[in-house]
Amino acid sequence: MTKHRRPLINVNNREQQFAKLLTAMGLNEMGPLGEYALKAALEQIALDYQRSVADPSKLLVPKRVRQLRAAIAKVLALHKAAGSDTLDNEIELASLQLLNPNADASTLRMLIADHRPKHRMAVELSDYMLNIDHWLASNQKGYKKRQVRKLVVEPFLKLMAEYEITTSRRERPRKQIFDALFDWLGVEQNIRASNANINTIAAELAGAGPKKSKANRRPKT
Repeated sequence: MTKHRRPLINVNNREQQFAKLLTAMGLNEMGPLGEYALKAALEQIALDYQRSVADPSKLLVPKRVRQLRAAIAKVLALHKAAGSDTLDNEIELASLQLLNPNADASTLRMLIADHRPKHRMAVELSDYMLNIDHWLASNQKGYKKRQVRKLVVEPFLKLMAEYEITTSRRERPRKQIFDALFDWLGVEQNIRASNANINTIAAELAGAGPKKSKANRRPKT
């Protein structure tokens, strides 16, 4: 019988990708202390991103979850058509009769009227549908792209500014740097930020820097 083993993580390949990233950033010849500090900062970015993608929900298939939501919506529609409140009371009565077969039905109805059922099916299923909607929204491609921007692109651009790493189309293309970064992090191709988006984000971050107040400006002479 053949046993299927999980592939081992290729540590050497990741180190090669990191070296490629340093080269793209123009830092392949930096000293060990500088490289250690930079790698620590990059590893933090990697950790934050991996936490957002490495969770059990990724094993679920959104199509199946949407089918489940549709089925619940159908159940709620049938429940309403059957006469929701009356049906809930009758089901509650049947439940009490199973527990108290000798009890008088009118007495049980009075008990139900005084103590409304705490867990009504329609309420619980409606809440469950809202939770499904939130899960579906958080697993859309647009949400994933926003996560890449928030957890990868913005922190990395700030890191580049901190290390005074400049880019140019000929010597140090920004696209080449980010391609190396995305490869190292294992970011899926379909959710990677485009070069145009990265340039826009960089401009936004640069524009969000500290500005001189009017009070500190020198008067024109």
